[in-house]
Amino acid sequence: MPDPIDEHFKKIMKQFFKDMEEFEKDFKIKKIPEFKIKKPAHVERGGFSISITSNGKNPPKIEVKRFGPGGNWEKVPLEKERAIPQKEAAAKPRIAEIAEVKEKVIPEYKVLMDVSKLTISLDAEGVENKENVRLRFYPGSVEIYAVSRKLKKGYFCTVALPDSADTRESTVEVEKDKVIINIPRRFSGPKATM
Repeated sequence: MPDPIDEHFKKIMKQFFKDMEEFEKDFKIKKIPEFKIKKPAHVERGGFSISITSNGKNPPKIEVKRFGPGGNWEKVPLEKERAIPQKEAAAKPRIAEIAEVKEKVIPEYKVLMDVSKLTISLDAEGVENKENVRLRFYPGSVEIYAVSRKLKKGYFCTVALPDSADTRESTVEVEKDKVIINIPRRFSGPKATM
């Protein structure tokens, strides 16, 4: 004789599986959604690089680069650099534009230095006025260009300057066959007390 508890359990299990099939039909999910891992949106990166190099003879070379949107380093154009600013430098024409020079001379010159100023006088025969003289200042030196239009002669020399030279206040005078450059001196640091 079959066991009534066993029969009853089989009946319950049969009904359970039938109910589960109906339950699955009613709540059947056709496709389980897939979760996709997305890469983060394009992250903007940026930056810049400044490089200053010098060979010790020429003025330092400055180069600026930026990290561009294409992911590459791009050179950034800079304005043309100038030597130490000086008054009237831009207004004066170049020596080649002043007169055609047939003879180039390194003149004799004297440097006199006292507490308040530095005086450079050079022998420049035929130079008529200060418009025929051009100064170009660099850290620690000055280049002097002078032209004699009548004699078609060009004079050029480089003179070392002390750190105390105040190049912004320099003056040029032309006397008979002489060019005189006066450069005031300034001193920084502690002042002496008495």
